[in-house]
Amino acid sequence: MFWRKKRKKEEEERQYQEIDVSIDEVRQAIMQCANDMPMGISLRSLVNDDHSINFKLLKSILKGIPRQKFYMSKETFEVFEDAEKAKTIDKVQIAVDQYISEKNEIPVIPGDPAFRISYFLIKEYIHHDQPDYPLYIDPNDRLVTHRRPNQ
Repeated sequence: MFWRKKRKKEEEERQYQEIDVSIDEVRQAIMQCANDMPMGISLRSLVNDDHSINFKLLKSILKGIPRQKFYMSKETFEVFEDAEKAKTIDKVQIAVDQYISEKNEIPVIPGDPAFRISYFLIKEYIHHDQPDYPLYIDPNDRLVTHRRPNQ
C-alpha cells in the first residue's frame, strides 16, 4: 500500500517538473486543449488575472510546467512572451469591437491591404496610450493581431 502512494507522488512530481518549451509548443498545447475541452468551457479558463497562462491545466499535454512565463490575450487567445502585449491586444480588441458596434465598419487605415488598425479612428474607444507597433484586423473574424497578414 505504501509503495503505491509513493509511486503516485513520484508521478505527480514528474508531471510538475519544470521544462523548456517554445512559444510554438505552448500554442500547440493550447490548440490541443481547446479541441479536448468540453462544450461550454472557454479558453479563458487557462488565463490568470495577470494574463499569465495557468500551466497546471496544460501539464499533461506539455508533460511538465514551463520554466518561462507565457501570456495569453483573453479576447483573441494569442500567446506572447510579454504580458504587456497580451494586455494591449485585449484593450485594442475591446476598442475595435465598440467601434464596429457603433459604426458598423472595421477601423482600418483606408486603402491599407493589410487591414492595419487606424488608432485615429478608435481613439475615443481606446482608454490607454496607443501601442507603438502596428496591429491588424482579420477581416473575416474581426480579431486583432500583431501579425501582418499574408497578402
